[in-house]
Amino acid sequence: MGRRLFALSIHPVRTASVTAKENASTSLDKAFEILDLFSLARPILRIEEISALLGYTRSTAYRYLKALCDAGLLAPSSGGTYALGPRIIELEHLLQLTDPLYLAGRKVLRTLHAENRVLLLHNLYRDQVLCIYKEGPDMLTHKGRRIMVRRARGVPFPLFQGAASLALLAYLAPHRVRQTYLRNGAAIAAAELGDSWDAFRKNLAAIRRRGYALSRERITPSLGGVAVPILLPGDKRVVGSLAQTLPSESMTDEVIDESARRLWTASEQIATEYARASEG
Repeated sequence: MGRRLFALSIHPVRTASVTAKENASTSLDKAFEILDLFSLARPILRIEEISALLGYTRSTAYRYLKALCDAGLLAPSSGGTYALGPRIIELEHLLQLTDPLYLAGRKVLRTLHAENRVLLLHNLYRDQVLCIYKEGPDMLTHKGRRIMVRRARGVPFPLFQGAASLALLAYLAPHRVRQTYLRNGAAIAAAELGDSWDAFRKNLAAIRRRGYALSRERITPSLGGVAVPILLPGDKRVVGSLAQTLPSESMTDEVIDESARRLWTASEQIATEYARASEG
């Protein structure tokens, strides 16, 4: 009887603690939903727009906006509007000084700079792939034409679009691949990566057997890409991808094979530097 009363007495405390944590997590998720609204198309937002887009009451939207402003992630602008805040610049600077993948990629890729060649280092962000470092020009020249490279640092792309994305996707852990398919079956089918789970797995297996991912004009007209994963030396866990952007007309089998070979060499160097930076 004593044990039963003791158990009953502590149960409400435990439940209240769990509930408080769940509420805090939900509030944090809702606050970050506001950050997700900001883009090049919408760099400044009014509280009325935020309320309408997310279905929040005005008081709820204001509460989350105040928390984000207090943290420096947003800043009040003129006319009752909000813009991204200065803390983001501080965090970006800190990331450039401390992120192991960024530091490793910059160290290796700076030694590989060549005229008319673009090398791009990527990391995974939710179900998007983000370029975190770029080495090379913003424009490529081919047969007298100048072609703008759309992949650039800080620009996210879908996980199912482009060589850099596919090189990451194919080497994710099996359970992560399965979760990705369950969340994005329609997008995967639209990207011609398989209209069923079995077809999707076979397409990813084909990328792994080949050793690199390939795309032509999926992101930029007249440009294509070759990409390889960045796998840690020990457990072969994928931590990023490395891609080269090329004029699609120049992508012969010989050029593709040579690009893949060079990318794998650089990828292994980056993985080694990444492991050292993580340990130190």
